[in-house]
Amino acid sequence: MHIKFIRRFAAIALGCSALLAGCGGGGGGEVASNPGTTPTNPTTPLPAPVAAGRLWSSDTTVLDGQGTFVADLVAGTTVKVDTVSESVPSADGSELLRRAYTSNGSVGDVTRITSVRTADGKLVVDLTVDGYAGALLPSPVAPHVVLTRWAPSINEDRSAVVYDIDTQKVLFATPPSARPEAVAWLPDGQLLRVKPSGQVTRMALGGTEQAVATLTWPEARVPQAAYVSPDGTKVVVQLAALRDTGSVAGVDLWMMNIDGSNFTRFTKNDLIANAFWSPDSKFVGFTKDTGIVCTAATCQGSCNVWYAGVTASNVVAVAASGDAQQFSVKRLSGTTATLSCPVMAWTR
Repeated sequence: MHIKFIRRFAAIALGCSALLAGCGGGGGGEVASNPGTTPTNPTTPLPAPVAAGRLWSSDTTVLDGQGTFVADLVAGTTVKVDTVSESVPSADGSELLRRAYTSNGSVGDVTRITSVRTADGKLVVDLTVDGYAGALLPSPVAPHVVLTRWAPSINEDRSAVVYDIDTQKVLFATPPSARPEAVAWLPDGQLLRVKPSGQVTRMALGGTEQAVATLTWPEARVPQAAYVSPDGTKVVVQLAALRDTGSVAGVDLWMMNIDGSNFTRFTKNDLIANAFWSPDSKFVGFTKDTGIVCTAATCQGSCNVWYAGVTASNVVAVAASGDAQQFSVKRLSGTTATLSCPVMAWTR
C-alpha cells in the first residue's frame, strides 16, 4: 500500500517545533607465588567479563554471500535468518524489519518497509512510504513502532521520526535539520533526546518533555546519535567534529550516566560510524570506519567492528593498543572469521 503522509508529517513536525522551547589465602598455608584473585588480594585484577549474546550482521565474508545472519557468541554457532541484507530484528527477535529505498526522479522518492517472521519468513507487514526513511530502530516494547530519520528525499534535511507501521501514523517528529538531534529509545519505550544545544530530555510518546541535563559538547562537537544501555543506566553519545565547511572531520563516542553525570570520552580515534550495547549492558560495540572522514574526492575506507567494557576510556581500538577486542564468529562453512561490518543488533 502506498502511504501519502507528507502533509501529515509536516503538520506534526511543525507542531513538535512549536513545543520545543574464598575466602583467599586458605588456612594458614604457604602463600602461592602467583596468588589468584581473592577478596584479600585486591591487587590481582578480576577476570574480564565475558561478552555474550547474539550478533545480527550481514558481513558477506561470514555468509560467503548476501543476507542476514545471527552469531551466538557463547554457543559459537552461526545461522542464516534472511536472504535480505541488513534486516533488523524486533526487540524479541521474532520479526525482521527490512527497508528498501528507491529514487524515482521527478516522480518522487519512496521507501518500502516490510516485516517478516524470523522463524519462517512469512510476510507480516508490507507498505511503502513517501520519501527517504533511514535505518529502522524498533521500539523495545512495540515491534511495529520504529524510530527512523525521514526526509522528502535522500539529499534533503532530515527529521527524527517515530512511525507506527501498523496504523501508518507518525507519532513523533523533530524539526527537519541538516544536523537532526539524536533521539534514542529508553528501555520502557520512552524517548531520550540529545540536542545540538546540549539539552538532554526524555519524553513518553504523546507525553510531556522532561529536562534531564544540559551539557557542553567537547571541542564544539555536535551530536549524531545516542545509544541507551539496555538496563537504562547509561548513554553513549556519538559526537562529530566539523570543519569550517561543515564536513565531518572526525567522530567519537562519549559515555555518561542517564542523568548526564560522569560525562567521559569512550573512544579516541575519530573514526566511529555507529555503536551498539551488549544485552547485559557490560560492553559497547562500535564500528570503526576509516572512510567516515571524507575528503573532497572520496569516502572509501576499511570498516571493522570492536567492543570494549563499559568502564573503558579513550579507546583507540587497534591491535597494539589492547584496549578493545574484535568479535570472532563461525562462518557458515565452519571456519572462524573476525566479524566485520555491518552489525545491526546485539541481543540476548
